[in-house]
Amino acid sequence: MKSWNCVVLLTVGLISSVNLIAEETSNGTSSGVVKGRVIYQPDKERPWRYQRYYVKTPKSGELAEAVVALRGQGLRDVPAGKQVEAPKIDQFNFRFVPETTAIRAGQSIKFTNSDSTTHNIRSVASIAPFNVNLESEDEYVHRFERAGDLRSPITLGCVYHGGMRAWVYVFDHPFFKVTEQDGEFDFRGVPAGKYTLEMVHPAGQLRWKDTVVVTEKETVEVEIRVSPDQKTLKY
Repeated sequence: MKSWNCVVLLTVGLISSVNLIAEETSNGTSSGVVKGRVIYQPDKERPWRYQRYYVKTPKSGELAEAVVALRGQGLRDVPAGKQVEAPKIDQFNFRFVPETTAIRAGQSIKFTNSDSTTHNIRSVASIAPFNVNLESEDEYVHRFERAGDLRSPITLGCVYHGGMRAWVYVFDHPFFKVTEQDGEFDFRGVPAGKYTLEMVHPAGQLRWKDTVVVTEKETVEVEIRVSPDQKTLKY
């Protein structure tokens, strides 16, 4: 991996509250923060056809709809936060909206159909197989009990319209994020330890990973830089 693919800045010593919110997990374990952003670095000789959809500002390169998550022992012991409303995936204009969703195991997703035609939601993933038709204005709620993390996403399709696709990532811990247009992620209350920080962009077939070490009352800042090089990165 080229050295510019990851820049890790460790903030140590006396840290102001602007840079760090020192937290503890609910069981009293010391913790820190992992934060950063995902940047796409283009290559004129290898154009990425999806760049116009996911990179709003080409000059700075912030990448949207990238799934960033930690992986390592002990993370599943961190309890879930307050109950949140089930995320929604709509079928609109013959697309799944949003295209990429990330949840914690045990959460549900509400599927709706805003088109005037019949759609279908089909998953053949072993952790969440289902096949449901949705008439116009119908809805369907599915609870996802099993985690697959970044390695086993649930790929969704519509049997009636082959061009429709979406991905659901299910985690057994709370340290994951689907980036927005600013490309940023921020994981607070991470138990001290050594972890793998991973990024996947399913639509663009980009993959990245590196090691981060979280220590008590410190912030690890990571700038994830990806390019066409990451299209061939294998786990």
